[in-house]
Order: sequence, then structure tokens, then C-alpha cells
Amino acid sequence: MVERARNSRRAHVSAIVTELGELTLLPARGYEARYTPDRALVGFAFDGQVGRHAFASDRERPFRTRPNSVAYTPAGCDVFSSSAQGGEYLVLRLAADEAAAAVRQFNDRAGMRAVRAAEALRRLILQEAAAEPLEIDAQARAFVDAVIGAPTEEPREARWMTARRFERIQQVIEARLHAPLPVAELAEALQLSPGFLSRAFKAAIGVGPHEYVLNQRIARARRLLADSRLGAAEIAVACGFSSQAHLTTQMRRRLGVTPAAYRRALYEFPP
Repeated sequence: MVERARNSRRAHVSAIVTELGELTLLPARGYEARYTPDRALVGFAFDGQVGRHAFASDRERPFRTRPNSVAYTPAGCDVFSSSAQGGEYLVLRLAADEAAAAVRQFNDRAGMRAVRAAEALRRLILQEAAAEPLEIDAQARAFVDAVIGAPTEEPREARWMTARRFERIQQVIEARLHAPLPVAELAEALQLSPGFLSRAFKAAIGVGPHEYVLNQRIARARRLLADSRLGAAEIAVACGFSSQAHLTTQMRRRLGVTPAAYRRALYEFPP
């Protein structure tokens, strides 16, 4: 049985308890945290993040994670992490560590299975109506299996997508998020063919450029729904959607909620 616990939506934090452990969706905002988990943590970063961290050491090091990256932290590992901007993050605190006892701490790119399972879990968490407990448990199991399964060698095309090159692409996306953005324009920014860029991008990020841009449009729409008084139609235009109906369709399909329901839920539970 899945028990539910939802914290303040104004704080953008939501959690559910599955048969595998507590699953929490953390907001895209700055943070600083120091902790020693008593259970293993399996995490998924929907957004790229930049900051400083330390694992089982007092030595802090800078980090830069790609969007759609995964992490595993074993129980008892001292952790420090901070980021001025942060990013939306899904973390599962495992109820038992036996199956993953031999896995050491790591951060890595996510495969397609992990991406799809994480997206499904986010959608289930954000839905206002109670989701089917068996579906939540199944997606949580798929997520854990995908993250702590046997590591695979990074594809050659993924190694080409360096942090600097991805940052350049991200700059183009941010500047053009309100308007149509063909893959050819992204490829031109790095003087590549659209075909090669698409392959390298998907190998590194886990999704193709078109899907990534759509996710960024939805992420901006969520920020505007939370932090502005703009109407849904104005937000749709600001985020590059053809209409309010288009925004509504994409949010319902990817997050399980409409813009109106998402905004309403932000203030449904007082802080």
C-alpha cells in the first residue's frame, strides 16, 4: 500500500511513500545541505546543476551535472552539496539496502529507461487525483533497476557533448524559448550537421533536442505559474507554445496536471 505525505506546494516539495521507500520531488531552487543518509539514496536530476559537493570527505569540489543524470549515495556516506540555482530533483530513500549494498557512490548519465521512469514518477507525484499504488510501485522499481543496474560504457557521441558545448546550446535555447526553434539552428551554433547534433544530444542527455526543448518550455511555464500573475494564455506565448490549449495538452500529457490545476495546487496547502 502506498501512503501519501505532501508538504507545502508553495515550497514545491511533494513526497509519497512506496514499497521501496520514500520518494520526494525537490524544487528547482538554490540549496545547501549537509547530511549522512541512514538509507541509500537514488536520485535523478531533471535539470543541469552547477555547485560544490563532497562525498565521504571534507574536500569540496565543483560539480556540473547534465540534465537527466542519475546518482546513487550509499547509507552512511557523509554528503555536502550546494548550488546557487539548483534544479528539479527526484530522490528515493530506499527502505532496504540489501540489493544495492555493493554499489558505491556515483553520478552518471541516465539511460532512456531511467529517464522514462523518473518522468512517470514525477507525473504521478504531481497529479492531484490519487494515482494507482501498483503503478507507483512499478515505476519506482523500474527507476531503481535502471539506476543501479550494471553500468554501461558511455556512447562515443555522448563524450563529444562536453559541458562547454552543452552550455552553448543551452544559451541558444534560453534565448529562443519563446519562439520556434528548429534543430538546424541549434546545430548551426556549434557548426554541426543537424543529424550529428541530434545523435550526440540524445546520447548525452537521454532525450533528443526537440523533446528537451519542449521540457524546457514546460519548466519555464511552471516557474511563471508559480511566480507571476500572468494568465495561462500569456504564459503559453512566453514559453513558445502556439496557444493556451497547446500548453494545457503538453502539461497534462507530461505532468498529469493542467496549468490551472498546477497553479491551484501550489497554494492549496499553506506553508
